[in-house]
Amino acid sequence: MRPIPFIFTILLLGLIQVAQAISKVTAKNALNIHNKYRALHGVPALQWNTTLEKYAQNYSKNCEFKHSGGPYGENLGWGYAKLPDSIDAWYNEEGNYDYNNPAFTAGHFTAMVWKSTTQLGCGIKSCDNGAHFYICNYYPPGNMMGDNFAYFKENVLPPK
Repeated sequence: MRPIPFIFTILLLGLIQVAQAISKVTAKNALNIHNKYRALHGVPALQWNTTLEKYAQNYSKNCEFKHSGGPYGENLGWGYAKLPDSIDAWYNEEGNYDYNNPAFTAGHFTAMVWKSTTQLGCGIKSCDNGAHFYICNYYPPGNMMGDNFAYFKENVLPPK
């Protein structure tokens, strides 16, 4: 068997996009920030889910800023310096949500604080253009209920 020439190996590795694994510290930090915001709304804390993490990490490797269309709730962030910055931006949509007229608005925010969601997993990819792509998946998915706004009233609670 002939060895693969070194230059070919370098070129091949350059074409393969490998998503970096999220560190335990980053995962814990993402979970803590989500749970800090959820506590403001009196909803139960989330638990970290490695299946969701792997799904998010696998999807992030393509650096395509579009939703995966998968079976989970999903928030995407692009270009923030760190994952916590993206999470804070998602929560800051809370100011656009009208608790008196619940509807699918402020989608990042409502996904984060959805009462019946219990699990979280996130992924990170440093893309070739220098931007960072963040994705967090939620299970069970929440704010994907279409026009049934009763679900929003039950699951997106005002801050205490």
